[in-house]
Amino acid sequence: MLGSLSVKLQDIKTNLNIGRTMRLVWSVTKSWTIIVIVMIFLETIFMLASLYSLKLLVDVVSKTNLKNFGSESLVIQYVVLAGVLGVLYNVIRSLATYTGEIQAARVSESIDDKIHDIAANLDLAFYESPEYFDVLKRAKDAGSYRPNQVILSILEILKNILNLMGVALILITINWMLLPMLVLFVLPTLLVRIYFSNKQNILRIKHTPTERKTSYLSTLITSDTTAKEVRSYNLGNFFKTQYYQIRMALLEERLKISFNRTVGEAITSGLSSIGFFVCMGYIMLRAVQGNSTLGDITLFLVIFPQTFSLLQNIASGISTVYQNNIFVSSIFELFDLKKEIPLRQGSEAIPEDHSLDLELRDVCFSYPNMPKPALRNINLKLPAGKIIAIVGLNGAGKTTLIKLLCRLYDPDSGLITLGGKDIRDFSIEDYRKQISMVFQDFCKYNFSAADNIKFGDINRSVHAMEDIVNAAKHSGAHEYIKGFENQYDTMMGKIFEDGREISIGQWQKLATARALYSSSRFLILDEATSALDAVAEKELFDSFRQHIGKRAALVISHRHSAVKHADYIYVLSDTRILQEGTDKELLEMEGDYARLFKKQLDKK
Repeated sequence: MLGSLSVKLQDIKTNLNIGRTMRLVWSVTKSWTIIVIVMIFLETIFMLASLYSLKLLVDVVSKTNLKNFGSESLVIQYVVLAGVLGVLYNVIRSLATYTGEIQAARVSESIDDKIHDIAANLDLAFYESPEYFDVLKRAKDAGSYRPNQVILSILEILKNILNLMGVALILITINWMLLPMLVLFVLPTLLVRIYFSNKQNILRIKHTPTERKTSYLSTLITSDTTAKEVRSYNLGNFFKTQYYQIRMALLEERLKISFNRTVGEAITSGLSSIGFFVCMGYIMLRAVQGNSTLGDITLFLVIFPQTFSLLQNIASGISTVYQNNIFVSSIFELFDLKKEIPLRQGSEAIPEDHSLDLELRDVCFSYPNMPKPALRNINLKLPAGKIIAIVGLNGAGKTTLIKLLCRLYDPDSGLITLGGKDIRDFSIEDYRKQISMVFQDFCKYNFSAADNIKFGDINRSVHAMEDIVNAAKHSGAHEYIKGFENQYDTMMGKIFEDGREISIGQWQKLATARALYSSSRFLILDEATSALDAVAEKELFDSFRQHIGKRAALVISHRHSAVKHADYIYVLSDTRILQEGTDKELLEMEGDYARLFKKQLDKK
């Protein structure tokens, strides 16, 4: 019994982050929090003053002979006093609500920004982990408003306690037993609410992966990117049925807990109501026996129900604080995630020399929780001003190699060097500025055509239109952009109003323009011509050297036409480089390169 109680108390303590929540809210809205606290105290003071003025008024009326000269004037004075205090109380209460809304909005926006900041800066490894997406979903579902809701609930509890202390002094003068009896009757409701808050939280954590699956199914049904295939294969009803079945199963479990909570609250609330009327009956009997003044009785009729309400509000507030803190724990769970690759690590400045080489030396790498290595003993050099190609079958490790070059991961062993220096000697943001890339799964940004290209070097001090157009010309995107009515101001994609949908090949040209617009020293193209027709690909690579200027380029492709112009080619097979040389040398060797491309050449 004691052991079970100890475990429950430990669970409650674990779920409470009140101190950390208060520090978070204070750091965001220090001045507004002070104003909110002051307004709550003023509201409490004027509420008690208004109630007490009512007692004074009733006592004056009951003890004054209204036939006497001046009695009416005295009554009017107390009426005016009670009225002024009542008006001031309502004004201050309105102002307190307004300041609370301002503070809540500022805290909510700040926490929302913090969530996005963490999500934007975490390592890529987190985005390849299901556990991270569970944490992210719980944090987003918790809502950025909850930390401030905890503080407001605490302040509301404090206000109710202050009010209770004020009215308790009056109740005690009537009978000291009243307040303890009311507390005793209200306490079971609080315990029931805390118990079922724990039950709901356990269910929430348990079902996070399933909730994410329903979100994914909903995206498949409603997304524009899946609309064509879902309809072509008649998958809509299948996904919809799966979504509905999962949601109904989740709903059934939630409703079961809700039913049990409702039964528990109904029983404890019934006990509270019985206690309320027992106390009221006792006081009424005392009044009949002449043990109270008319003012006391009037004040009791006003205050006693309010006392009962205050106690229930305090119990409800404690339950709300606890429940919101459970959700806040999910936000802190996200906040506590740490980058393995620090944003600022090395302090050396990258040399201005444009003849720097990028090199991998005996690099090995394995993904977390994956037994098989993704890359083994990779030695590769990307000399300044040269075009290097990588060829390999699916699963050979090409995408992993790009992630390491972009420093989205660090190798387990070996070195990646820039100009002979370990890239970890440079800050990660300075290093990443040296590389621009066109990923195989490039992004299609629903921004203007000009913005899509600017994103290649968003921190450039001046985005000259001439540079944007040149990048588009070199990638082949200019030819279709100039045909739009608004040209480079045209919104790409159909998500937003006046958007223009384009083909996948045109999107790929836009992605290539983005990379060419960058001021980086190295350009990586991962199957960057996979969506282009033969003519567009030939046009791109025929003048590729002049497009990239003095930069080095790494081209990854399954097409011979894309790699044949490279100065040097590496063949990646089963996580290792098994062959290297020029196109002519490799075609004359026995191996994957010759087997892959001789078939393409024979077809021609």
